[in-house]
Amino acid sequence: MNLRRAIGGFLSSFVFLIFFVYMIFGIQGIFENFFQNQDKNEFLGSISDSVQNIAPSDAVGNIIEPAAELNINAESAISVESNFQDANKIIFEKNSNMQLPIASLTKLMTAIIVLDNYNLSDSVIVDENANSQNPVSSDVKLGEVMPVENFLDIMLIESSNRSAYALSEKIGEQKFVVLMNQKAKDIGLQNTFFSDPTGLSPENISTASDLVKLAEYILKKYPKITDITREKVLYVPGFGNIKNTDELLNEIPEVVCSKTGFTGEAKGCLLLVTNNPKNNDYLINIILGADSRFSEMEKLINWSSATCK
Repeated sequence: MNLRRAIGGFLSSFVFLIFFVYMIFGIQGIFENFFQNQDKNEFLGSISDSVQNIAPSDAVGNIIEPAAELNINAESAISVESNFQDANKIIFEKNSNMQLPIASLTKLMTAIIVLDNYNLSDSVIVDENANSQNPVSSDVKLGEVMPVENFLDIMLIESSNRSAYALSEKIGEQKFVVLMNQKAKDIGLQNTFFSDPTGLSPENISTASDLVKLAEYILKKYPKITDITREKVLYVPGFGNIKNTDELLNEIPEVVCSKTGFTGEAKGCLLLVTNNPKNNDYLINIILGADSRFSEMEKLINWSSATCK
C-alpha cells in the first residue's frame, strides 16, 4: 500500500515537472516572438522614416520622382527664373562662368549704346568700312542712307554686321567700343569685354551668367530692344522686308526677347527670354558654343518650363 502511494506520488510529481517545464519554455517563446516582432516593426518603421526623409513627397506623402537629367551639347548654358525682385533661381547651368566668344549677341550692347546716344530719326550712311563687313543675305549697301531706327531694326533682326558698324561710325568706332565696355562695367558684367560693335571678333567675350544680367537690364530699361528682337518679319521703309534669324520664334510661345549669334570661333550662340506664366516672371535662357543652337535651346526651354514651379 505504501509502495503504491510512493509510485503514485512519484508519477504525479514527474507529470507536474514536465508540465511546469513546458509552461516555462512556451511562455519564453511567446515573449521572444513578441519582442522579435517589436524589433522588426521598429526596424521597418525606421526604414520608412528614412525613405520619407530622403525622397521628396507631395502633400499626401506620395514620392515624387526626380526630373530626368538634361544634357545640353554646348560649351556653356544657363536657364534662370527672374522677377527682378528676389534672388534669381537658377534652373539649369553648365559652365555658366566660362568666358567665351559671343558673336552677334554683342549687338545687344551695340543697341543699348545707340539708344543711349542717338536720336532715332538721325541719318546714317553706309561707308566703305561698314560695307566691308561680312554681309548677311539681305543687307545694306555702300552709300545707302537711312534713319538710325532702320539700321537698328536690320541689325537686331537680320543680325547685319554692316548696320552695326555703320551705327558705330556715327560717333567713331573706337569711341563707340569704349562706351560699350564702360556700360558693361556699369551693369556689373565683370567677365565681359567688347572689341568691336559687330561680334565678328573672337575677342568679344562674355559668360552665360553675365548675359543673364545683360538680359535683365534690357528687360527693365530697353523695351525698344525687346520689341524689335521678337519680330518674326518686319517691313523697313525704304529697304523692304527683313526676317528674324531666330528660327524658334515660330516654335516657342511667350518669347519676350531674342538674339542669335554665330562665328567659326564662337559657334552657335542664342539668348532667348520667355514669359513664365506659372509665376508671372521671366525665364532667361542662354546657349553658347553649340553646333546646333536652336535644338539645344529648345531642349533647354522645354526642360526649364517643365521643371520651374
